[in-house]
Amino acid sequence: MKRTYILISLMVLSFGATAWTQVTTRTVTGTRIGHYRDGAVPLDLSIRPVEAFVPGISGGYREIVGTGTSTGTFTIPDVPYGYYLLRVGGRYLWTKNTNVDEDYDSFLRSTEVLASPDTTITFNLRNLRAWGSNDVLEFIDLNTGGFQLFTGTEGETKFTGTYPYTSYLADASQGDVTYLLQLGTQEVGGFPFNAVVRYLPLPLTQLDGADTSIAGLMLPVAQTQAFRANVMGSDIAAQALAANPGTSLVSTAIALDPYPGNINRGWTVSTPDLVGYDLNADAPFLTLNADLGDVMYGNPFPARYPLFVLYQYEGQTSYLAPGATQSGVVTTYAAGYTTAMPTMTSPIAPMVGTVTNPEISGGDFFTNRSGIGFSPTLSWIAPNVGTATLYTVRVWDLIVDAGVTVPTLVANMQTSAMSMKIPANIMLAGQTYVFQITADYRPNVNVTLRPFQLGPTHATADVLSGMMQP
Repeated sequence: MKRTYILISLMVLSFGATAWTQVTTRTVTGTRIGHYRDGAVPLDLSIRPVEAFVPGISGGYREIVGTGTSTGTFTIPDVPYGYYLLRVGGRYLWTKNTNVDEDYDSFLRSTEVLASPDTTITFNLRNLRAWGSNDVLEFIDLNTGGFQLFTGTEGETKFTGTYPYTSYLADASQGDVTYLLQLGTQEVGGFPFNAVVRYLPLPLTQLDGADTSIAGLMLPVAQTQAFRANVMGSDIAAQALAANPGTSLVSTAIALDPYPGNINRGWTVSTPDLVGYDLNADAPFLTLNADLGDVMYGNPFPARYPLFVLYQYEGQTSYLAPGATQSGVVTTYAAGYTTAMPTMTSPIAPMVGTVTNPEISGGDFFTNRSGIGFSPTLSWIAPNVGTATLYTVRVWDLIVDAGVTVPTLVANMQTSAMSMKIPANIMLAGQTYVFQITADYRPNVNVTLRPFQLGPTHATADVLSGMMQP
C-alpha cells in the first residue's frame, strides 16, 4: 500500500538549553547519507548551509557557521557543550550530541524517476476473476515504490484499456520487478474487504512520456489463509477526528502487507496489499468496534517477507487564510504499523492517541488567534490512549497564491518533553500559521542516536491548531 510520509526537517529531542556564554567547546561532526537498496547516497553538503544555533539566556541564538562536503559529512567548530539547534541544509535538529547521525534508510533504489504527464499504460490482461464492484487492480514495483490503483468493469474477466500513469517508472535493466494484483471483493461482517485473487509478476520497463503495453494471463492465488478483521474502528476514528473540531474523516484504511526487506528499521518502501479495506472510494467508513470475522487471502510473495498490519485513518481540515478566496487542506492521520496480527481476542486498535489539552502560550489551541508573538510556547499533556515515545511539532505557513490557501510546511520539530518554544526565526510578520502536534510511538528505537529511524512498530496521532498570527 502506498503511504505518504513527511520527512522530518527540523527536530528537537529535548529541552535543557545551555547558555552560549559557556566556555568549554567542542567540534561537532556528523553525516547526512541515504542508505538505499543500491547503496549509500550522500547529500552534497558543500552547497548547503551547515550551522549551529546556540541558545542564549535571553532566548535568542548565536550562530556558528560550519562546513560540509560532497560526501555527506560536516564539521562545526567551537560549539559549547549542551543543547544546540543544528542546521544541515533545510533540516534542523535540536541535540546535544558531538557526533550527529542524520542518516536515513530507504529500501528503494536511489535512481527512481517520477513519470511525467502523458505517460500511460495500456492493459490487455486476461484470466481475471469476474470483476466485483469493489475490486481494484494494484500496480506496484518494490524497487522504485511505484504504486497506482486502477478500477475495471464489473463482471469482466479481462482488464483492457489505456490509463494515465502518475507514479515511478519501472526499469527491468535495474532489477525492477513489477507486480499486478487483482484484489477481489469479499464481504466480511457486512463490509467489503479486498484480498489478492490474481497476480502477475513483470520484468517491466517504462519510457517516460510514452505508453507501455502490458499483456498477459493473471495467475490465480489460492485463498488458504485467514486474516481476522477484528477492528476497533470507532476508537481509531475518534483519534482521527480529534485532530481539530473542523476535521472531516476521509479514509478508514486497514491492510495486511508483506515487507520486502528488513523491517527492523521500519517502513521505508511501498508494499503490496494482501488484504485491504478502503482501497477505493466505494467502501463505507469502518467506524465501529467489532470482530467482523475472517478475511480469506493468499500470499504469492516469498515466505521470507515478514507480514505487518497497518491502520491509517485520514482526516482533513480546511483553512481559509486572510485575503484568500479558496481554502487549503491540511491532512492528518491516526496511523499505526505492527507485526502483531489481530486475533479474536486482540483487535486492531489505536496504539497511541492524540495529545490532550494542547495550548499556545497558555491560550486556546483550536481557536483562531492573533498577537501570539514570534516565539510562542506550545504545551500539551500526554495522550489518554497509549504511551507516546516523543512528540513532533510542525509549523504550516498558510501562503496565499492567486487567491488559493496553500499550506506550506516551514518547520518540523521533535521533542521528548511536553512543550515546545518555537524559534523566533521561523514565523514572519503578516503571515498566518497552523501548528500540528503529533504523538509518536516508536518503541525500542533510540531516537537520540538515530533520530530519523523508525522500527517495526510505529504509531502516530495528530492535532491541528486554529489559524495563528504573530
